[in-house]
Amino acid sequence: MKFEEIKPAGLAYDSRIVKAGDVFVAIPGSKVDGASFIPQAIEKGAKTIVAEKQVAVPEGIGLVVVPSARQALAELSSRFFGSPAKKLKIIGITGTNGKTTIAYLLESILREAGHKVGMIGTVETRVNGRSIGSKLTTPESLDLQGLLAQMHKEGVTHVVMEVSSHSLAQYRVWGIKFDIAIFTNLTHDHLDFHHTMEEYLDTKKQLFRQLKENGIAIVNVDDPYSKQIAEEVAGEVLFYGVKEAKHEMRSTKQSEFDIKLKSYDIKLDSMQVVIDTTMLKTPLVGLYNVYNILAAFQAGLAMQIDRRIIKKAIEKTRVPGRFERVEAGQPFPVIVDFAHSPDSLQKLLETVRPFTKGKLILVFGCPGDRDREKRPIMGRISVELADWVFITTDDPHSEDPQKILDDITGRGEKIIDRKQAIEKALLSARKGDIVVIAGRGHEKYQDFNGKKVELDDREAAREILGSIK
Repeated sequence: MKFEEIKPAGLAYDSRIVKAGDVFVAIPGSKVDGASFIPQAIEKGAKTIVAEKQVAVPEGIGLVVVPSARQALAELSSRFFGSPAKKLKIIGITGTNGKTTIAYLLESILREAGHKVGMIGTVETRVNGRSIGSKLTTPESLDLQGLLAQMHKEGVTHVVMEVSSHSLAQYRVWGIKFDIAIFTNLTHDHLDFHHTMEEYLDTKKQLFRQLKENGIAIVNVDDPYSKQIAEEVAGEVLFYGVKEAKHEMRSTKQSEFDIKLKSYDIKLDSMQVVIDTTMLKTPLVGLYNVYNILAAFQAGLAMQIDRRIIKKAIEKTRVPGRFERVEAGQPFPVIVDFAHSPDSLQKLLETVRPFTKGKLILVFGCPGDRDREKRPIMGRISVELADWVFITTDDPHSEDPQKILDDITGRGEKIIDRKQAIEKALLSARKGDIVVIAGRGHEKYQDFNGKKVELDDREAAREILGSIK
């Protein structure tokens, strides 16, 4: 049997959920090779095996060897669900930081414009406003194609999708042609997976190679990698930015979509932004959110949505776990944020610092089994920008939590128990201080070597503040 001839009645990449007659795709993983589960898949009833190498299979079982099992899974998944991506307008957002906020902004803009919208991202997946949870920023291709098919069935016309570098490298979005692709920025993160910034950048470029012929790229011109991203685009490129210098780049053609930031005024609880003649007020604060708003505004115009609708939608957007204030009657601000990379932590603290009359108190940690190089960098940033630092756990995964804390060099009290660290930070705060709890944002569980421990930074802070009134 040839790969092109496979017409799956059912499809699986997890041998535990194979059903009779299924096609089983054996994906090689970083820890386990899916090929080792082929016997179990056959025992469960798989009739066709797709793998990257020749393996012995019983008589009557089909075997198709392919160069890339992940790429094959993406193509088979699209085929199995009837190519749902072709029936939808899809906006993809990639970059180290800002993806989630832009996704929420665009979902709000499109819904305000009267469209039925699907959103796929880090915090949650939403179908026309209904949340159905989320395990990965960008799901595995089989799950992703299933979601797209479900969205189309429910009348969704536009899908806003966070596209992670892992998903691009692992062919999760392979075969999808995007109507709009947005590039936010590229900073130090995920180098345990990509190894170098050059490899990280090249992976991000793939999204822009998957634009439709008439697709539009929206690129942050202030990012040093913007020119290399733009060079990948065959069609129109629209730039957004804050700095006056545009690195000698402009849109490929002047159009009604070009925008200019006139001014912005940041306060701790809100921000005013003026784009051309449109003034909007938003609870999303910080210079990095000025960039996020510009990207969403530009995308909205590119989809021919009226500026008044875009303004209204942006002003009502809230993003879980992103600069989220915790209010429990305490005399000092408490801010929970997802900042988990050196760049995002630095920008978060730089945003808060000017409003700190007393001490800036920080709680943060770094995950295990991930980019170890960023740990001392984030330790240095915490020392430079915060007054008191409580270094604690994030998701240790399979690593020794104490070893992770030791890798985060710099001044600070090290406490493995994250809730205890939050408590000590809040107990030490006084009027005029600001407490920032960074790294996890919306997340509700910590992972200790596979054991899930319930902990929501927002709820923990609220509970602790309520007990110390």
